[in-house]
Amino acid sequence: MTLTSTLLMALGLGFVFIGSLGMLRFHDIYSRLQASGVSDNAGLVLILLGLVLRSGWDRHDITLILLMLVLLVTNPIVTHSIARSAFVQHHREGDTE
Repeated sequence: MTLTSTLLMALGLGFVFIGSLGMLRFHDIYSRLQASGVSDNAGLVLILLGLVLRSGWDRHDITLILLMLVLLVTNPIVTHSIARSAFVQHHREGDTE
């Protein structure tokens, strides 16, 4: 069980690392949102699943599962809000503000 949880957490950390690299590498706000939104969401869910498996099932795992559900609901909403704000304000690639 600990090998599975370690693999899930390592895979999750890999996703978060790739998303962070995407934030640094891409110049367009929409590309940055794509890189961070998808990979961070998947990475955080994998890390939380690994934590649930590592500790076994106890009462604290309900908190981790609720946190996972909150992340799954709020991350797309926040990403969409940022993208819509950039679209409404006519944000372009060369804008620094």
